[in-house]
Order: sequence, then structure tokens, then C-alpha cells
Amino acid sequence: MENYWSRFLEKPTLSICLLSLVVTVSITSYFYSVLKPTDSSLSEYYLTENTEYFVGDIPADDNGEIDFQKMQKVYWESVSGWINDTELQRITDSEFIWLRCKAFPNPKENEELYILLEHSGLNIEIFTEYGDSVFKYGEFLEQEKLPNIFQSKFDWVKIPNDDSKYYYLRLYHKKGILFIITIIENLVGKQTALYREIALKNLTTIFFHSFFLMIGIICALVYFIELKKKYNILLDFAAFSLCFGLLGLTSNVLIRYLFTNSETLFILTTISSNFVFVPMLSGVRRLFGGGSYRVLDILIYINVFICSLTTILVFSLPFFDVSHSLLISSRSFFILFNLINILGPIYITYEAWKKGNPEAFGHFIGFSITLFLVILEIYLAIKTNDNSNSKVVLWGVLFGVISQGFALERTIFANRQKAQLYKEDLLKAEKSLKESQLKTLQTKMSPHYLFNSLNTIHALHKIKPELIGDAILSLANNYRFISDRTDRDWIPFEEEWNFLEDYLHLQKLRFYDTIQIDFKKSGDFSSVVLPPLLLQPIIENSFKHGFRGSADKQFQLFIHAKMVRDSVFSFVVYDNGIGIPEELLADKGKLLERSLGNIKERLKNLYSEFSFEVTRNYPEGARTEIEIILTSRVPQVL
Repeated sequence: MENYWSRFLEKPTLSICLLSLVVTVSITSYFYSVLKPTDSSLSEYYLTENTEYFVGDIPADDNGEIDFQKMQKVYWESVSGWINDTELQRITDSEFIWLRCKAFPNPKENEELYILLEHSGLNIEIFTEYGDSVFKYGEFLEQEKLPNIFQSKFDWVKIPNDDSKYYYLRLYHKKGILFIITIIENLVGKQTALYREIALKNLTTIFFHSFFLMIGIICALVYFIELKKKYNILLDFAAFSLCFGLLGLTSNVLIRYLFTNSETLFILTTISSNFVFVPMLSGVRRLFGGGSYRVLDILIYINVFICSLTTILVFSLPFFDVSHSLLISSRSFFILFNLINILGPIYITYEAWKKGNPEAFGHFIGFSITLFLVILEIYLAIKTNDNSNSKVVLWGVLFGVISQGFALERTIFANRQKAQLYKEDLLKAEKSLKESQLKTLQTKMSPHYLFNSLNTIHALHKIKPELIGDAILSLANNYRFISDRTDRDWIPFEEEWNFLEDYLHLQKLRFYDTIQIDFKKSGDFSSVVLPPLLLQPIIENSFKHGFRGSADKQFQLFIHAKMVRDSVFSFVVYDNGIGIPEELLADKGKLLERSLGNIKERLKNLYSEFSFEVTRNYPEGARTEIEIILTSRVPQVL
């Protein structure tokens, strides 16, 4: 029973249940906010559908009053629909604009109804049909005090309780300067109910765009933490998510209402909206290539140039009239350009899908849906000339974010699998190399060691025949070890030590009374395992290179193995032989090539923490030291 509950906790069941619960509640909450009964105190009121305009000012009479009854005879032009560039330029070139909008039905007795009005780049005054001023922002004819288009202002405007058929809005702005005026969420109602409804309509989008903003930040952090792995597509996705999140948050009316620094929001909105396509196109290019004729390459460079130019134009709006003219005249171009930015990925993903890339099909569908929604948004904006009543584009781009996110996950997962397979292949190659090195060691040792041993036995036959039996027994033990133990990855330390003891016994017989060997160990080696033939080449190095020269010299060899701490193994070999030439000491590569290079390579393949030093022994001879952290063994592929 205990094992069952342990296995249950190892599975992600609880997290999946919690995630499902949160998603279910979120979706239910969203649909409830969309489908719930409308608050009876709220009504819809569309400014653009109920408004006409007149370019220029309507002069007051000698008493400073305006005859609003005569204004019905003025020719009013419709705001609804697409306003051509010439007419829009005429509007911006006039310091005064008058708007006439149909009056809202009379509120009930003692009922106070409001609209939340957003405006920027102008001063404004609202009159009833009888000339009564119901709202005023700023002073007219004081251009130095006019707010710029970066400064969004929000004001609660009380609906007048009279029988007016029209409201008249007098707008005053700098000549040649664009301006904005709109009713938030196109709603009229009590202040509390209206504020609550605006919040409910925007909280879901704030949540989603905050989520993508955090995803972008996290992806950027992961990229820079894992900088050496060069997850460039992750950085593209991070930039795309950041732009998308910032665009949604900074353009959200509730955020703009609550945030006091409207200039910063305007700048962030401009940058994110202009450049959101660049990382998206770059990500698609990394996934599926530039396509035929390098379509995406060209599109990315064009985007960088045009978006940089557009950003400069927008930021120069308060200072240069020509900026407004250029932006107005290029409206149609930017609509077409945004469509091309989506058509490009559609073409590339379709081409990649046809060439056999199954992942491209999901992107093709996602971008196609995005294109449809963007076209729908453009149609609604042109028809009503009101961008506040639809957020289809943001939700359309959401498909692109999700699509690229899933593709990114699949790409990283695939790369992770490839990296794992590569790591396993590398470990197998290292094991093969280790085995090859060991076989080479055996091959080199066997004939050399056998010839020396046989020569020693032959010499003993003449001078000390009683030692021949010991020599043959030591030789047999050594070759039994080489044939039976060296095919293993690890052997107990004691077996390696016994092998060294037999090896040294034969060497002592060979050198007879011209060598003195100090062979000892200290510490607890009961749990120590080592790769076979790791230590013998170090000792052999002294016999092969150190003990040459005068036959009258008394050679000394010191061999000491010890456990420094529980997991630190130390092995020291030093002699009083001919030592190491200066040129070898200066060139560590050549020094290790001498005979010990294989030992260091084996240690590098087997342990992550070790030291291996070959130095001069004082006053004479050579010294070799190994220190191994036994707990740092590198996992080996079986």
C-alpha cells in the first residue's frame, strides 16, 4: 500500500488536477462575463455611429453665445466609415472641429448617468442643444497649454437630464496635429456600475497579456542563463511574447485609466506594436528557413527599416507637422504591410509542410486563422471608424503566440532528445576509448614485461636457482590478473595492490640487490574500487626511464597509497633515478607522452575531480602523485 501511494505521488496527477481546475474556473469565469445578463443600469452608446462633424469654428454672437438652433442648418458630415486621406488632412489642419452626436435618452428622475471619456491632444467642451455647458477640459485659444497626443486624459462626463436631441462638442487642437476622443467601452451608466463593467471587460485580457509578458521574461532569463547553448529561437519567442504582452497591457483601457504616466504607456505601445512582427518572423525563419527567394529574410529587413522609421515618426508627432501628414498618407500602406507580415509565414509554413515537415501544418493553420481575424478587424475598423469596439487583432495574434510556443517546446524537446542521444553516444565512445587504451596498455605491457621476467628467471637459474619458483609464481599471478581482471570496469583496491606486489617482487629479483623498494599503504581501503591497471604504469615508468645508468648506483623506489579522508584516495611514487630533463619539465605534453598520458586520459574519463602531477623529486629522481575524489565518478554507459 505504501509503495502504491509513493508511486502515485511520483506521477504528476495532483498538479494536472489543480491545473485543470484553474483552467476550468478561468474559462467558466470568462464565458460568464461574456454571457451574463447585462446590468440594467448600463446602456450602449456608440459615439462614431451617432456623430457628425463640421470642420472649422462656429462663431458666437455679440453676447459671446452660440445659437445652437441655427446649427441644425449647418452641413454636418458623417464620421462613420472610412475617411479618406484628403478629408483627414483637412480635419487635422483645422484648429477647431465641431461634433454633433445624438443625445442619450433622458435619464430617469434622480438618476445620474455617466460616460467615461478618453481624449488626448485637444481641449474640449460639451454643450446641450440649449447651449448649456455640461463638460469642459482646458482653455480655448491657449495653444501652449494643449496636451500632446501622448497624454491620454480620462474624465467622467455626466449625461444632462433634459430633452436635447443632440449634444455638441467643440474641439480645439494644434493645427496639423492628430487627436483622439472616444467613449470607453461605449457604455453609459451609473459610475460604480460603469467602472465595474469596464474592469470586468478588461481583466481577462490583462490576465492573458500579463501571462505572456511573464513567459517572455522567463524565456529571456533562460536564454541568458543557458547562453552557451545558443537557444536563439527561445530569444525570438521571448521577444515576441514580451512585445505581445506589452502591446496588450499598454493599450488596455483599464491600465491606461489607472496608470498616471500615459506618455510611457504610449511609447511602449508604439514600440511593441511596430516591432511585434520582427521576432515572430525571425522565429518562423529559424524553424522552417527563409523559404523560396529568401522571402522571410527580405521581409525581416523591410520590417526593421519601416518599423524604425514609423517609430521615429510617431515620437516626432508633437514637434513636426510633416510627421502627421506622412502617417495619414501611409495608412493604406500599413494595412497592406501588416497583411503581408502574416502572408509571409503562411507561405513559408505551407511550403515547409509540402516538403514533408509535419510541424509546419499547425503553424499554417494558426497563421491562416490569424489572417482571417486581422482582415475581420480591418473591416470592422473601416466600417465604423472606431478601433475601440473590437480587439480581434490581439486575439488573432494570440494564435500566433500559442502556435509558436508549442513549436518552440517541440523544438527544444527534440533538441534535448538529440543532446541526450549525443551524450549517450559520447559516453559510449569514451568507454570504447577507455577499453582501447586498456587493451593498448595490456598489449604494450605483456611482451615487454614477459621478456624482462623471462630474462630475470634465466639469470636466477645461474646465481640463485632457489628463487626461480617464486619468480614463476609471481609471473603467473600477474598474467592471471591481466587475463581475468582487466576486462572489468572496476576492481577492489586490494586486487590491484596484490598485482603490484607480485610485479614489484619480479622487479626486485631482476634488479637484485641494486634496488631498495619502500612499498606501503595506510588507511581503510575496504570500500575502494579502481579501474584495473591504473597504478602499475606509474611504477613501471620508474623502472623504464629512471633506473638507468651506472650499475654501481643504489636505486630507491617509494610507493605509498593512503586514504586522506573517507573519499580521497592518494597514490605517490617517487625515486632517486636519473630524473626528468629540463625540456620535458617545460613541455608537459611531451612529458605525458613519455608513458603516462594514457593514465591521465583514463582519469579524465572516469572522474570529474582529480589531480595528476609529474614533477622532479629532490634531491634527485622523479615524482608522480595522484589524488582522486572517489565520489566524483562519472556515470558510464553500460
